[in-house]
Amino acid sequence: MQRSPVISWKNLDPAPAVEARIHERIAALERFFPNLIGCRVVVCAPQRRKVSGREIDVRIHLEVPGPDIDIARSIHQGQAGDDALLAVNAAFAALEQRLKEYHRRLDGKEVKHHPPLLHGEIVEFEPELGWGFLRADDGREVYFQKDALGEGAWETLALGDRLRFREMEGEKGPFAVDVTVV
Repeated sequence: MQRSPVISWKNLDPAPAVEARIHERIAALERFFPNLIGCRVVVCAPQRRKVSGREIDVRIHLEVPGPDIDIARSIHQGQAGDDALLAVNAAFAALEQRLKEYHRRLDGKEVKHHPPLLHGEIVEFEPELGWGFLRADDGREVYFQKDALGEGAWETLALGDRLRFREMEGEKGPFAVDVTVV
C-alpha cells in the first residue's frame, strides 16, 4: 500500500483487538490486490444515550487505481466490543467482494466483447417483406432485416450493395445487426 492505513474511532474508545483485526484484514486485501493506494477505516457509534443495544458502524474508503471503493456496514447487538468486531468483519467481507469484482473487470473477465465488424454484399433482397441475405467476405450467408439498418437506408438498398455489419447467432442461424451501407 502506498500510504499507511488510517483508523479512526468516533464515540467509541479504541479497542486494540478490533484495531489488530482491521490491520489483519487490510494485509489480506494487499495480498490479493497489491496495487492498493490507501485505506481509511472509521469505526463509530451514535452518541452515548443508551447503555446497551447500540449500533456500531464501520465505514471503509479504499483507494485503488481508478474509482475508489466505499463500504459501510452496521451491526446492532449487545456488547460494544463484540459489535465492533462483527461490524469490522461484515464491512471487510463486503469490501473483499467488491474488490474481487473490480479485479475481474480489470482482468477483462467481465468486459463485454462486441462481435467484430464484417463486410459483405446483398445477394438476396425482399424490400417489400423487409428482409434479405448478405454474403460475407468469407463466403458465409447472413440474414438481415429492415430494422437492423438506420432509418431511411432501406429504401436505397439494391442487390450487390456493400454493407458493414456485426454478426450474431440466432435460433435459426446467423443474423446481421448494426448494418450500415459502405
